[in-house]
Amino acid sequence: VADGPPPPQPSLAATAPSGIDEVVRPSADAQLAASKAPLKVKEAPAPTAAEGPGASGEPLVPEFGAEEDFSSEPLEARLSSKDLNRRCSAYVEMSSAMAAADPAAFQLFQQHFDTCLAEALPKGQDASLNALVAYLKHCPDVRPEDVLRLVRRLLQHKSIDKPKMQLLVPPVVCLVAEICECPSVLTEITECVAHLEAATKKLQGFFKKQVAVSIRLVYELLAEFSPHKMHPKLGYLNLVLKYVTDSDRGIREACYSVLVELSCWMGDLSDALKSMEEPQKKELAKRLEALSDEERKRAKPKRSYRGEQAVAESSAPQAAQGKALDQFDLVEAVDVLRKLPKGWHLEGIFSMEKWKDKQEHLQTLSSLLDAPRIQPNEGYVAMTPAFQRLLKTESNLPVVSEAAKCVGLMARGLRKDYERPARQLLSVALGRMHDKSVWKPNILVDRVEQLLWSAPIEFLLEELQQYLTSKSLFVKKEAIGLLLRAPDLPAVQMSCQDLLQRFLPALATMVAPLIDDSDNGVRHQASRLLAVLVDSNAASPEIGPLILDRI
Repeated sequence: VADGPPPPQPSLAATAPSGIDEVVRPSADAQLAASKAPLKVKEAPAPTAAEGPGASGEPLVPEFGAEEDFSSEPLEARLSSKDLNRRCSAYVEMSSAMAAADPAAFQLFQQHFDTCLAEALPKGQDASLNALVAYLKHCPDVRPEDVLRLVRRLLQHKSIDKPKMQLLVPPVVCLVAEICECPSVLTEITECVAHLEAATKKLQGFFKKQVAVSIRLVYELLAEFSPHKMHPKLGYLNLVLKYVTDSDRGIREACYSVLVELSCWMGDLSDALKSMEEPQKKELAKRLEALSDEERKRAKPKRSYRGEQAVAESSAPQAAQGKALDQFDLVEAVDVLRKLPKGWHLEGIFSMEKWKDKQEHLQTLSSLLDAPRIQPNEGYVAMTPAFQRLLKTESNLPVVSEAAKCVGLMARGLRKDYERPARQLLSVALGRMHDKSVWKPNILVDRVEQLLWSAPIEFLLEELQQYLTSKSLFVKKEAIGLLLRAPDLPAVQMSCQDLLQRFLPALATMVAPLIDDSDNGVRHQASRLLAVLVDSNAASPEIGPLILDRI
């Protein structure tokens, strides 16, 4: 082995051919120029029309979930397609067409109700039921019999237990109620629940969901249309009271929502809810107490039936809200005469000498008559002559007061079933207006006002004409005072809420002459009533000739 360092190895550049040296190792000047030059990205050539996207046979996945455009395909083909995206595109397109009142769109969509209701996936349900809402909202000639059946089909839908479906169904049902009216829709709901209850084979959890949704729909109808259209006498209160104690929380919440909404419209429901158990009563009271005054306030219905909107727009503001709500139909009638002691009869009072005995005899009846609703009976009509005699001739104030109380309570509890006796007794009671000892609020005045539960307001106006022209200043002032209070009386609110508008000519004719009365008190009362008439009929052209021209 030779001593010394190893011989030097030839470099790659030295052994490579001269042409490759320029490629592998560019010159310093070339490197510097390349570092200063901008970076260039080589672009792929655009595909030709023959190649196109997906020419290799593999489908392209759209970025950011962009949906494919199916608008070039016929609507009929898309609605009948098994492809969900095609059906959804058809629903969206038809919704726009129906909103624009396209007659062909309405006709085509009606033929595919079954397709619409058969959607099983949330995306399809959303698109189809929104299209159904557009159809119900905009179709000008929809037939009630075609859409009423939708209510039961939706309640029996296999996805009704899913939250998405439960959100989509109420707007559809409310629109059906605008077309078919609340009683028909409610009948569909209650009959569906009864059918579900009677089913021998049912999944308990799914059944509970169906019941909860059904009661929730009752709440939606009540909240949207108010008890004027969804009156409790339609029978849904029995359904609510039946399920308010159910073990399922969803059902209980739905029941309480109905009771709270009804209480906000009608006030205290204690008489109607006597059959409800104490824990549920406390829970309802707790929920009502938690509401603010603003949350309790109910002004007017949110929805109306088809055809009513134009009428409501042209009506007076007072009449647009409808009649006041009454709990009379919510409570059961009491058979008072059956509860009277054996041998008791009203005529026996005339053989009694002591006023205390007479009072106690009448109190036996009045204590039983103090009920929200009384079972009609001819026995009350038979008592009329005896009460006429007591009101006309009795001088003892406690006895007159108790007799008048009986008469007023019978009118309140019997309503129109007591109209004929009420007319007769009202005339007799008004005949004692000149007697200051009995014409007091706690003796005759309040009871005369109660008689208006049975006697029509027109009859009172006729009877008061003679007292407005009386020579007694006291009688004239009391007669005008009764007219002033009449519009705000609960009985008149129920029967004739537009009293000041309907009877403007009659009231003005009766009272206007009294502004020239010699007594200041009479003039003052007459002016008050005329001012109320003017304020309530400000837009009426009759105000000038009836009142203003006479002042």
